[in-house]
Amino acid sequence: MKTDLQHKLSQALLRGNPVSSPLSGNAHVNPVSEMPMILTLEQLQPNPDNPRQGRNPRYEEIKSSIRARGLDSVPKVTKAPGSEFYIFSDGGNTRYQILSELWQETQDERFFRLHVLFKPWPGRLQCLIGHLAENEVRGELTFLEKAQGICVARSLYEE
Repeated sequence: MKTDLQHKLSQALLRGNPVSSPLSGNAHVNPVSEMPMILTLEQLQPNPDNPRQGRNPRYEEIKSSIRARGLDSVPKVTKAPGSEFYIFSDGGNTRYQILSELWQETQDERFFRLHVLFKPWPGRLQCLIGHLAENEVRGELTFLEKAQGICVARSLYEE
């Protein structure tokens, strides 16, 4: 017969990673270093400081690619202290919107459960800079979106 400790350990192993499981009592505990995780769309939200105000001009192209092949890159996520949800730290809001649509359209699990790279909370400023940098590499922000993003970054820096 198993001892109480053996039983508790086996149950803990069957539960999986408490950080990535919203059903466990430890969902509020965040890792202290970068680590891969699997999250569901229900555990994620778009980053509210995303500088992009309009729809990504390549939205349909990106959606077709994700529908055919899944995600080509692992999104980086973070979680603000006290927050219930993970957010994208370096771009990813367009992919989130597309994955949400594809999940609603197909109910295919590959659009619902995502492999992500968790980064400890760097602060709103660093998240905004990450989004600006990611979008600058792709060259898809309008001049106005860049300017507004830089103004918000400046305000956050001065706080």
